[in-house]
Amino acid sequence: MRLKLSILISILVFGFAFSQSKEVLVVVENINKYSKVIDKDPKVIEYKFEVKGKDKTILYQYSKKGNEIVKISREWKRDSNDWWELYRDYFLLKNGERIFAIQSITYTNMSDAKDIIGWSSTFWIDKKVIHMVSLGHGKSEMDDWDYELELKDNFNYMLKTAKEFDKNRLAKIK
Repeated sequence: MRLKLSILISILVFGFAFSQSKEVLVVVENINKYSKVIDKDPKVIEYKFEVKGKDKTILYQYSKKGNEIVKISREWKRDSNDWWELYRDYFLLKNGERIFAIQSITYTNMSDAKDIIGWSSTFWIDKKVIHMVSLGHGKSEMDDWDYELELKDNFNYMLKTAKEFDKNRLAKIK
């Protein structure tokens, strides 16, 4: 009887875990499809601007479909002696909410301009991160990295910066 009960419980637990994974995969696939649609949509218009700091210049890009921001990204370089570190953050939005994100760092050798190593993490988001893929050595290997908080803070800051630029851009047109 115990053996039958433990088999039944195992089947239910593994079945439930598998069904959650299936649901996540469906959401991931829907986000991927949406991303392709946005990338091909001729109504999506891209804007660029720079924010100069004391030790770096950050290039921002955002895309709008009508009045809605659907993509936002930023990148900047940092000199680290023999190589450049190129930092990138990217968010895909749907109805004003982040649904997909990529963070990456690419290290490029200054002497021959060849990429020598890199790190990236890709996130699919449904209110919170539901799936993550990380490649290379970087933040994802740190036990104390709170990617949920970092993504939220980066997104909020980037969106605020892009909206402020867009507001000023529209004011100049009028």
